[in-house]
Amino acid sequence: MIPLSLAHLSELEVPPLELIELAAQAGLASIGLRTAAASPGGIEYPLRSAFEQGEMRRRIKATGVSVLYIELVSLSETTKVADCRAMLEVGAAIGATRLAVAGDSADVGIVADRFAALCELARGYGIAVDLEFMPFRAVRSLEDAVVVVRRAAQPNGHILIDALHVFRSGSSLETLRGLDRTLLGTFQICDAPRQAPSAADLATEARTRRLLPGRGELALWPLISPTASRCPSPASFPISIRGRAWRGSSRRPATSCSRGPHEQARPDPQWTQPQLARHPPAGDLRLDHPGRG
Repeated sequence: MIPLSLAHLSELEVPPLELIELAAQAGLASIGLRTAAASPGGIEYPLRSAFEQGEMRRRIKATGVSVLYIELVSLSETTKVADCRAMLEVGAAIGATRLAVAGDSADVGIVADRFAALCELARGYGIAVDLEFMPFRAVRSLEDAVVVVRRAAQPNGHILIDALHVFRSGSSLETLRGLDRTLLGTFQICDAPRQAPSAADLATEARTRRLLPGRGELALWPLISPTASRCPSPASFPISIRGRAWRGSSRRPATSCSRGPHEQARPDPQWTQPQLARHPPAGDLRLDHPGRG
């Protein structure tokens, strides 16, 4: 089975220690952590103190749930790569193996330069760097990300493939299928309606309106399977799940563990590890709906 990871965006209000417990109860193998805010004033959990890092290691050992990646670093003219050292030190201390970044300059050369420098710094901590393209940022498509990563030419530099961003950016599935597997890093899957919102609402959809796999209309398996089939082992194909089960803001978003205000966390049977990690996946993961791209 392909090991699944829980993206912090699915439950961003949940602190890291509790997120590990949620993932464990859902049978997931790992989590991603938002150790730096994705936008000014956003939620983050820097985990700077030795005590916090020690508590994380103890919880990881007790549950068997590891930290797959930390996020997010913005790459632009103002990015000082040396300032990322503390974040990488935290990641290494809690066993993270990947760092997610985004490109926020229209100058591809600037993004590639910062990306290459960050990869070099991260390599000393045993951490790979995944560039996430987003249709509401300067590096908006798969094709944009390919240019950056190839220009940077770093052995630990890869592209993060987020299902929603693939479809909303109009990125080519043929391009994805033709890429060298070594260029690809983490896959993040979620679901959404087939119809995209307005360009002005793309960021809002990505941050607050994602659906769990199988609850929308995106053609997820045709996106994933060509790459999965080229991997030497399931462990070499990291998949992270991002999704909120409810569209509105009046109820708490559900992820791997749905909870009411007075309930203990319990696994959501719609997307626990045994169901979504099948190869091919369970029947509720949409296989045949035409996607964009």
